[in-house]
Amino acid sequence: MTSDRSSPSRSGPALILGFGLVCLLLAATATTALWQMRAANGRLERIVVEANVKVAHLNAMQSASRERALVVQSMLLTRDPFERDRLMLRFRELAREYVIHRDALRGMPLTPAEQAALEAARRKTRASTALMEQVVSLLEEERDAVAERVLMDQALPAQQAVYVHFKDLLALQQAANARALEEARRDYRRAFAGVAALGVAAVLLAIFIAVRVIRRALTAERALAEERDRAEITLHSIGDAVITTDAEGRVRHLNAMAERLTGWTLAEAVGRPVEDIYRVVDERDRRPLRGVIASALADAPATLTPLVPVLLDRQGKECAIEQTVSPIRARDGRILGAVVVFRDVTTERVLAQELAWQASHDPLTGLLNRHEFERRLAHLADRGRIRGESHVLLYLDLDQFKLVNDTCGHLAGDELLRQLAAVLPARLRPQDTLARLGGDEFGVLLPGATVTQGEAVAEALRQAIAEFRFVWRDKTFTVGASMGLVELGADCGDLPALLAAADTACYMAKERGRNRVFVHRASDAEVRRRYGEIEWVNQLTRAFEENRFLLYFQEIHPLPLGQTCRRREILLRMLDEEGRLVPPMAFIPAAERYNLMPTLDRWVVRNTFAWLAQNREALCPEAVLSINLSGQSLGDEDFADFVLDQLKQQYIEARHVCFEITETAAITNLSRALRLMNTLRAVGCAFSLDDFGSGMSSFAYLKNLPVDSLKIDGAFVRDMLTDPVDFAMVEAIARIGHVMGLATIAEYVENDETVRHLTALGVDYAQGYGVHRPEPLSLEAPANQRQAD
Repeated sequence: MTSDRSSPSRSGPALILGFGLVCLLLAATATTALWQMRAANGRLERIVVEANVKVAHLNAMQSASRERALVVQSMLLTRDPFERDRLMLRFRELAREYVIHRDALRGMPLTPAEQAALEAARRKTRASTALMEQVVSLLEEERDAVAERVLMDQALPAQQAVYVHFKDLLALQQAANARALEEARRDYRRAFAGVAALGVAAVLLAIFIAVRVIRRALTAERALAEERDRAEITLHSIGDAVITTDAEGRVRHLNAMAERLTGWTLAEAVGRPVEDIYRVVDERDRRPLRGVIASALADAPATLTPLVPVLLDRQGKECAIEQTVSPIRARDGRILGAVVVFRDVTTERVLAQELAWQASHDPLTGLLNRHEFERRLAHLADRGRIRGESHVLLYLDLDQFKLVNDTCGHLAGDELLRQLAAVLPARLRPQDTLARLGGDEFGVLLPGATVTQGEAVAEALRQAIAEFRFVWRDKTFTVGASMGLVELGADCGDLPALLAAADTACYMAKERGRNRVFVHRASDAEVRRRYGEIEWVNQLTRAFEENRFLLYFQEIHPLPLGQTCRRREILLRMLDEEGRLVPPMAFIPAAERYNLMPTLDRWVVRNTFAWLAQNREALCPEAVLSINLSGQSLGDEDFADFVLDQLKQQYIEARHVCFEITETAAITNLSRALRLMNTLRAVGCAFSLDDFGSGMSSFAYLKNLPVDSLKIDGAFVRDMLTDPVDFAMVEAIARIGHVMGLATIAEYVENDETVRHLTALGVDYAQGYGVHRPEPLSLEAPANQRQAD
């Protein structure tokens, strides 16, 4: 019995000792395995942190490089010297930032492949930086066009080559992370195998310990997998600014750019709800945009918001952004959090808004321009034809506007238009459209209005204009308005037909006494033909028969002023039956409409050549007379022969003659225009491109037109002192002209200040009331060559 009792007592301590030894062995094994996993995890964390630091430096270098390119492009766009100086300082600051991050990256432990990629990036960066410096130097020398070519053709491609090496470095970091993850996974498998082998041997004694070890191992594996997934997705989502959250929407990480844009540091932001840090509102209605991140946490797909987001930083400062929100998923598909990637697009958005506004609005009045008005008119006309809706088009032309221009100058006329543009909307409904179509012409669209309602609105507008008093210095003016009304219904025509009908109705309002409204109806066509067309044809025919056309001239002075003027532009005037002077714009449109311009052009050429023949002894060898040619004459195949015949008859040296053609007329009849120009240039005549810059493809067609000089559209010259866009257009045309070896002539020069600016820009000639007012071209004998051509 004693031995029976002693056996358990002996075995008990042995079992206890054995169990203890096994437990100690298991504990030591488990401790070793856990230590290995912790060491692997720590090594992985160090590698990831080191990779994040490298990636942060790479992103900072890339961001500085990209922003330097944007700064150089901004320097190209601005003309303000102080703004250029500020941008220059920013350009230098970005270069210093780039060097700081590059040196920091070079000071970190790098693999041979990383060193090779960084060295390649350094060489490409040196080449890109040299090109950027060249662009900046060209901008300092005000050689903007050359700077732009160097930037677009060399600097930006060189910079793109640098980005390729940046991407290689990022790829190397991702590969290093993948290798670290694989090493950690192998360490874990070795530790787990040892624990499992010992656990099988001591399963009856150490099942509790084995279960705890396995549970601990599985927990460590899940945590390691989650950290790996979060690290991989964060690395893939890094952009200009990055914020990551957990599954509850609390901030886990901000990169340096996110800290700068939000105003929060990483230490202050961690653990806070993301809505406290990342406050975004819709630019249009100031509505907070909270649902985007919530939808990502609710398992929605990655989202590039189609709204107009604006970020409010910690101090409430606004910043226009573009943002992308993506969920962070575990390997089993669970949502671990979200990552928000955003960047500052304030400059781009402002430029886009300005360009969009300028494309659809009149710069003088702020109203819609003709292009946008015609687009809306076409839309309403389609609705009228398709749905049978009733809408109204009003075409408004001011009466006595020319009196203001002639009496007080174009500045007064512009101010009158601006004031009327502020008065007229008060008489319209919110849904109505008011636009300036050009000159003193306005258009109004009344959607959903009947003809009766349209007449009431037109009468209200007419009354408002009649009651308006325009005061300019010591003078007070009243103006009226003639209006044409056209219904946009089921049977309305296309856009050209509607505009023609409105113009005709407005013309009839003027013919019937001005300052009234005329409603266009189908029955008005006969009245227009019998009263309008025949009357204009009769007036022009009688003017030819009675020789009531006159030649005027306006000097084209070389810049700077003080040099001898040797250029004159020939201008056409007509006397009415009472002997009053009729300006060309009163009868030229009718002559163009009824194809009388070739006859007028031939009259001008014949009488100008007669004057040259009578005054050849008084002319200096460099004297040039500019004669305007219409598009109809450019398309006349016999016109070149007529000019050559007149040169021969009058014994005129062709070098004294310059023909002015508009770019619109030349483009419309391009092939015939080129034949005429080449024929006349062959004998010594010169050609000038009039109203240059007013067309959509001015620079594109310039290479194809054999001209000797450019006349800058007066619409740009007149407002160049107040409108930076017009100033830039004048400067660009002058520069292009000089590059192509063409003389440049500025029209509508009305004051000494404009003359000084044009001289500084290098414009060659100035023409306008500020230089010389038109005066009659005296003929030694009356022109008696009115025979039919």
